[in-house]
Amino acid sequence: ILLLILVIMATDVFFDAAIFSLHPETASLWSPLGFKLSATVLQNFSPKTLVWVMALSYWTHVIAILFFLNLLPRSKHFHVLTSIPNVYFSSVGKAGDSPRKIDFADENQESFGVTRIEEFTWKGLLDLHTCTECGRCDEVCPAFISGKPLSPKQFNIDLRNHLNAQTEAVLSAKGQPPTGEAPQLVGETIIDETIWSCTTCGACEEACPVTIEFVNKMIDLRRGTVMMESRYPQELTAAFKSLEVHQNPWGFGRDSRADWARELDLRIWDKDNPTEYLYFVGCSGSFDSRGKKISTAVAEALKKAGVEFSILGKEEGCTGDPARRAGNEYLFDMLASRNVAMFKEKRIQKIVTHCPHCFNSLKNEYPEFGATLEVIHHSELLEQLLREGKLTTGEKSREDVVYHDSCYMGRHNNVYEAPREILRQTAEGLQEPENNRENGSCCGAGGARFLMEENTGVKMSHNRIDELLKTNPKTIAVSCPFCVLMLEDALKTKNLSDTVEVLDVAEIIAKT
Repeated sequence: ILLLILVIMATDVFFDAAIFSLHPETASLWSPLGFKLSATVLQNFSPKTLVWVMALSYWTHVIAILFFLNLLPRSKHFHVLTSIPNVYFSSVGKAGDSPRKIDFADENQESFGVTRIEEFTWKGLLDLHTCTECGRCDEVCPAFISGKPLSPKQFNIDLRNHLNAQTEAVLSAKGQPPTGEAPQLVGETIIDETIWSCTTCGACEEACPVTIEFVNKMIDLRRGTVMMESRYPQELTAAFKSLEVHQNPWGFGRDSRADWARELDLRIWDKDNPTEYLYFVGCSGSFDSRGKKISTAVAEALKKAGVEFSILGKEEGCTGDPARRAGNEYLFDMLASRNVAMFKEKRIQKIVTHCPHCFNSLKNEYPEFGATLEVIHHSELLEQLLREGKLTTGEKSREDVVYHDSCYMGRHNNVYEAPREILRQTAEGLQEPENNRENGSCCGAGGARFLMEENTGVKMSHNRIDELLKTNPKTIAVSCPFCVLMLEDALKTKNLSDTVEVLDVAEIIAKT
């Protein structure tokens, strides 16, 4: 391939040089190499020799191009042809890209997720042939950087090689039942730990110059292993069971979901006397001891600003985000359908939540289930209240604060400014880490990874905390309860929890 490219370029230069030598009046500085060559190497050639140089260059050039075109479909350089349609058909610029919904009521649906290469969408297969192998995805992948067996580039290459090896069989069996002769997709072509290392943060997709989608492929492969093969990390067994029975991943009873608000005198949603907003607290804010502090800060800030809001109490259930990201689409479908039916029955229209994962599901995924909701993240609402003067803060803190972007608020939903504006009004020294905004590094909690242990390589949260600490902050500000947990754990490991604190933007408002 490289030799052909060299021949194509060299013959083009020699053709120009021969033309310039034969017809000096056509010489142009817009062809600098040809111009230089004609004025040096070819200046003493006879006209007959120059005609031979021109003819040889022309035909060699054309033959090389035709030969190259035959090689393109069978080499990695096929992206020369596929990149333009791949970019055209991509969802570039679309916030909250989510996995495709599975219709479990479809009697013709025999397979759920992806267990065979032909079960990917046509766009997914086009992705495989579009990879330029530049490696930009590897440079930003938190799993790859921390030593996990996940290289987005190699993941794409392995799937492409598998597709190429199976192309003849796939085409010959089109419309026929699979024969089962192909190598196992997950377990042989792609090892299990590869798909379970992904945090679905989307950094690879942000870095890809030809807009290849990686996250949905990971989730489709997880769906195949979970729903078709019942194979998944052991830690998820209890989480799936708890989500099904208790509507939270940790096994807490639903009756205790509103215990965090016992002393706050919060209203429970009444469809006959509704408030402006439903505050959807989420599982972390309801059950986790650290998450409850964030919920309290949010509730107190809303009350201080005079916002009318209610909570669902024990009727609230998990949005299903961890189930969907872990590949258990059936469980997600069950939880989402239940919640949507409840929202409709209670005539809920406007929701505020402090969890980016709840926010993403409610805003971008629930419409497929028939929900018509206006969903706002607490950082957006609090920033609006500060701007309108309904919420005030005290004197600005003089301590340095660095802001960590949540992947599901940033890359997945393009919310960057609201939390930063809050920090500008509460702190004088707002710092930015080297990797921020759309290039921000993941804390390691996404993709249901917060339910699983990291047993390989360095913890992703440790890499991110090292990046944040380079700004010498006193406070690390976040807008996601799972980011708080991951970063605080990293600080404890480094014995820095007494020196640097991690706070949600609502907690920072409460401190001023």
